[in-house]
Amino acid sequence: MKQIDLIIKNAYLITMNAKREVIPNACIAVEGDKILAVGTDALLEQYQADKVIDAAGKYVFPGFISTHSHLFQTMLKGLGRDKFLIDWLNSSVRVALHNFDEETVYYAALLGCMEGIRSGTTTILDYMYAHPIAGLDDCVTQAFEDIGIRGVLGRAFTNVASFPPEIACPRVETERDFFDDVRRLNTKYQNHSRISVCMAPGIIWDHTDEGFREMRSTANELHMPITMHLVETPDDDAFSREQYGEDTIPHLEKLGVLGPDFIAVHCVYMKDEDLDTFKKYDVKVSHNPNSNMVLASGVARIPEMLEKGITVSLACDGSASNDTQNMLEVIKAASLMQKVHHCNPSLMPASTVLELATLGGARTLGRESELGSVEAGKKADFILFDPLSPWSAPVYDPVSTLTYACSPDNIKAVVIDGKVVMENGHMTTVDEEKVIREAQRLGTKLVEKSGLGNVQWGQKMPLMHI
Repeated sequence: MKQIDLIIKNAYLITMNAKREVIPNACIAVEGDKILAVGTDALLEQYQADKVIDAAGKYVFPGFISTHSHLFQTMLKGLGRDKFLIDWLNSSVRVALHNFDEETVYYAALLGCMEGIRSGTTTILDYMYAHPIAGLDDCVTQAFEDIGIRGVLGRAFTNVASFPPEIACPRVETERDFFDDVRRLNTKYQNHSRISVCMAPGIIWDHTDEGFREMRSTANELHMPITMHLVETPDDDAFSREQYGEDTIPHLEKLGVLGPDFIAVHCVYMKDEDLDTFKKYDVKVSHNPNSNMVLASGVARIPEMLEKGITVSLACDGSASNDTQNMLEVIKAASLMQKVHHCNPSLMPASTVLELATLGGARTLGRESELGSVEAGKKADFILFDPLSPWSAPVYDPVSTLTYACSPDNIKAVVIDGKVVMENGHMTTVDEEKVIREAQRLGTKLVEKSGLGNVQWGQKMPLMHI
């Protein structure tokens, strides 16, 4: 018998492989960071492992891939509510941005990743645009390291030069600073098993045309994706028409930015010709339904995108707009939003949204050969789902239950890169209680220093110190 690292036995496995095989009494053999073999429990006659998890009575799914977040915003949950996008930014994130420091960003990222893992997320793309001081990207990647998640750092650039003096950032980056740091981070993580880097231009008005052109050449040189907020609201096109005499997507096409490695986030205000452009260049879409609903941004044309063959993935967005990093909420919302919007219950069935959360995310990141399904040769990223919970029982169809009738309480174990980062409902890599308490302490300090706080029933809600 071959000695390996990990065996999952007696599982009910939803593989998400090309045949969409479902295997009762399945066994998963893991060696290092990869799945060595998948089959029935007959595999137990071939392998023995240092660690064996008995998954009897549990379903195994591939881990979810969240293709857009702002983990630093975990410290701003629930603030600036009931406002449109720009008003929300001006009453929450922008007011606090200049007060973020290393410790605050680190614990924000840790807490956000922990919430993600507890809801089945094994890969997260963090769109990190908070740079009031140097080095904050490294705080996010350190959180990736410590908690064990598969992390893609979207090294972003936001032009903060126009912020008024009372919220001005101590450091104002230039486009050159941005490109230099992209290269530094790429060198640092280019051989890492779990952490990688992509470029994340903030929005159409954050970069010059020369900057966008350099972004494309840098992406080609470093084989690095580009991800960007795109037509989340009508403001993008209004700015682009005033500045360039054409809408955002045609302008980016003219600059040569679009391509199969371009991940467009939100994409709510897409015209017919924009959909055709995305199909032409194989642009990928990150759909963030919860955030779009919170900010009343609108409903993206996801069914039409899928019908055209455009790759779509799911994501939480930052916790200052979504309020959570709970991918189970996103999966459910992605289905229900389209059903009610189109008055058509057949749209976005459970099988489709599960595909978006797994294979859709893998394709969006250009990593379908490694991620998105449980099969031999792929990275060992998967979750164990316990149906015996008041949220879900009785279960007859695990795909439907996962989509419509469950909670993070159902997820009992998470394996990422072959390592068990959560087992029996408890994190194995970090002290959960410490992370939560430190996040509460630092968040309260940040909000007080920034003068933030919500008003309910005509009174500002007092903060509780823990």
